[in-house]
Amino acid sequence: MNLINESIWKFKSTQWSAIATLFISIFVLVLQFTLDAKLLPSGYESIASAILVFIAGAAGKKVYQPELHAPDLNQFATIQPLVSAPVSSNDLAWMVEAKKHIGLKENTSKTAHNPTILSWLISLGAWWSEDETPWCGVFVAWCLKQAGVAYPKHWYRALAYAEGGAKLLKPAYGCVAIKTRSGGGHVCFVTGKTKDGKLVCIGGNQNNMVSYALYNQSDFQEFRWYGKTSRPADSRYNLPILNNVTATKVSEA
Repeated sequence: MNLINESIWKFKSTQWSAIATLFISIFVLVLQFTLDAKLLPSGYESIASAILVFIAGAAGKKVYQPELHAPDLNQFATIQPLVSAPVSSNDLAWMVEAKKHIGLKENTSKTAHNPTILSWLISLGAWWSEDETPWCGVFVAWCLKQAGVAYPKHWYRALAYAEGGAKLLKPAYGCVAIKTRSGGGHVCFVTGKTKDGKLVCIGGNQNNMVSYALYNQSDFQEFRWYGKTSRPADSRYNLPILNNVTATKVSEA
């Protein structure tokens, strides 16, 4: 059974190891022969042995050794405890990812930043590295990326999500909801609705955290489907009724 598809002789570590082993083996044989035949003047044995050790050490440095690093425990220092959320076996991959982060908060001290949000920025190729900049678009892009779904080129801009995906006439579970706000926009995922008809959405930067929030359907400019299919399944339009969601007002700045 082959564990790799390539020949091991293609790798420098294998080549240098073989060459060094062959060279040292020949050197030892030659040295032993000269000693047995008394071709090497008395007292030079130690010099020859030292040369052998030097050559072996030099050859050993050429063999690649993986770098070992102690784990960076500081990255876990400010990770916020997350509230568990039920996940259906029929759930959408990006919604599963979104629910994993319920309760995650940005660091509002402005002197430190949540390492999880910073890791999202790095993965998405952001040119900034702080969680003070509104990050609702960052959260949506991260969840879509983890699900293998394409997201807008300007993923950091909430209103850019109105330029991609497929436009829906009404909200469906898992669709992206886009709205304008003072100074910009906001983007989140539709998760369900309340008994009185308000939409329940999960998003980032809602009260400086990943949380559920309540909106009127009329609050949103557009609903867009960003799944791997051209449109959601018909069953996705039957939004589940969710209780115990009381955030009627959220800060999105």
